[in-house]
Amino acid sequence: MFRRRWSGLPADPVFESDFKELGYFINDIDEIRSVEDPDYYFKYFLTKNERWNECQRFAFNQAVIKEIRTRLDTQGFTTVPLPLGTPTTQPHVPILTSPDLSTKSRVVLLIGESYQPLGVLAHRVIGGRGGITRGSVLSLVAALNGQQSSAADPSPPGIVLANAGELWWWPEGGKGLTPMDRHRVPMASAVHLGRYHDPKVNEVPGNRTVAEHVRAVFENVVLGGLVNSKATIDVIAVGDAVDEVERYLDDDAVWERLGGKLGCLVVLGGFYDSKKFRCERFRRFMKERARAYIIHHTPLDTPVAGAGGNPGAAGFTSFGCPVYSAGEAQVTETMLIEAQPAVLEWIQEVALEGAAYKNAVIEVFGEEGSGITTEELDSAWGAPETNASEEDEAKARTEVKAKSNRANGDGREEQESAEVEDDKTKTSVKAAKDGQSENNRVNGGGSEAQEPASDTAKADVKAQAVEDSQVINNRVSGYDRKPQFSPAPDGPEARDMKELVKELEELKIDN
Repeated sequence: MFRRRWSGLPADPVFESDFKELGYFINDIDEIRSVEDPDYYFKYFLTKNERWNECQRFAFNQAVIKEIRTRLDTQGFTTVPLPLGTPTTQPHVPILTSPDLSTKSRVVLLIGESYQPLGVLAHRVIGGRGGITRGSVLSLVAALNGQQSSAADPSPPGIVLANAGELWWWPEGGKGLTPMDRHRVPMASAVHLGRYHDPKVNEVPGNRTVAEHVRAVFENVVLGGLVNSKATIDVIAVGDAVDEVERYLDDDAVWERLGGKLGCLVVLGGFYDSKKFRCERFRRFMKERARAYIIHHTPLDTPVAGAGGNPGAAGFTSFGCPVYSAGEAQVTETMLIEAQPAVLEWIQEVALEGAAYKNAVIEVFGEEGSGITTEELDSAWGAPETNASEEDEAKARTEVKAKSNRANGDGREEQESAEVEDDKTKTSVKAAKDGQSENNRVNGGGSEAQEPASDTAKADVKAQAVEDSQVINNRVSGYDRKPQFSPAPDGPEARDMKELVKELEELKIDN
C-alpha cells in the first residue's frame, strides 16, 4: 500500500514583495518595467502552473500597495482603523485621511470598488502603460490639492479614502485583503485549494460587507467627529460601491442627519434604479446635485441621458440624475482614470457656486449613431420619465397616445394598405389551394394522399406556398413595415393572421 505524507506535497512558491527581487523597476515616467528587458511591463505567465503565477501576482500587488502607501505617507496622510480605536494587531479595515481633516470646510470622500486595494484604481494601468500615479489615487490627490474648498476658502479640500476592498482579515499577515488576494496568500502546499473562511477570524466587526463599510465610513468618520461638523462632503463612488452608497443615502432617517452636509455626488458605474428611490429629498438631491458616468462610445463628458433616463441609450441610464460618457474607458475600473478631469472640474464648479448650484436640465432621447429615431422610441417606449407637474404629465401622455395612434394607422392609410395586402395573400393561398385540389382530381380522383400531376406543377405549388408563408411571417414579425405597436392578441389583424397561418398549414405538401 502506498500513501502520501503531507511532507511529500510540493512546497508553495515564495516571492518577495519587492520590485527589485521580482525583477522590476520604476522608470523615469513612473511605469513599472522589467529589469531584464525595459521595454516590457509586468509578466504574469512565468510558468504553466497557475499557482506560481498567482503567487507572483500577489507579491507584485503587495509591492505596488507598499509603494502607493509610502507616497501617501510622505504627503501627510494618516491611517485610521475601522472600527475606530482598534489596535493594528486586531482585525480592522484601514482608511486614509489627509492632513488637518478636522479643519477643512470641504471634504472629498472616495469609495472605490470592492476588489481593489486601498489606493488602487486599476492594476492593469499601474502594471502597464500609464504607471503608478495614473493608475492609483495619487493622481486624484494631486489634482484635488490644486482645487479650492469654496469661493470663500481658497485652501484645498480634505480627502478621505475609504477601503471597500480589503475587508477579509489575514491574521498571519496582520492586514486586510481583497476577495481575489485572499486566495493568493501562502498555503501549506502548492496544491491546497485555498483558504477556509472563518467568520470569527477573517471578518472585521462592522465591516463584513461593502454595505457595512459604507455605513461605518459615514457614521464613524463623517458624523463621528473626524470631519468638521460644518464641512461640506463631496462623494465619489465607483463600481459596485455605487449601489451601496445610494442605498445608504436613500433613507429618510439617514438624510435627516446627513443630507444637509452633502455637496454633490458622482457615481461611476452602478445600477441603483431611480424607480426604487424611497426618500424624496434624496431623489431631489440626485436630480439637482448629482452626476453619473457610464461606459459609452461618445467622447468624455458627452450627455447621454437626463434625470429621467434615456431608454434609447446603449446602457443603464436610470440613475435619477444627468448621465455623461466616461470617454475612452472600456471597463469600470478605468472609468475614474479616464473621466477624472471632467469629474474634478464639475465638483469644483459645484463647490464654488455653493448652495445655489443646480444641474442644468438635460433631455436626451435616443442614441446618436444607432439609427434609432425619436419617433420610433416614442412608439416603442413612451416618453422618458420626468419630474413635471401632473398637468404636464397628463399632456405628455396625451401627446404620446396621439403619436401612437398615428403610428398605428388611425389615418387609415397604413391600415388600408395592410387590408389590401391581406386580401392579396388570401387570394394567393386560395389559388394555391384550388391548384392543389385540381391536381389531385386529375391524378387520383380527388385522393388527398396522391402527388401533384407533374414535377413542374408540384414545384410551382410548393414555391407559391413558401412565398405565401414568407409574406405572413414578415407581417407577423413586422419586417415589412415601419416599427410600431404590436397588434392586440385578440384584435382583427391578429385573427386574420391566425386564419392565414391555419390555411397554410392545410397546404403542407408531402415531399
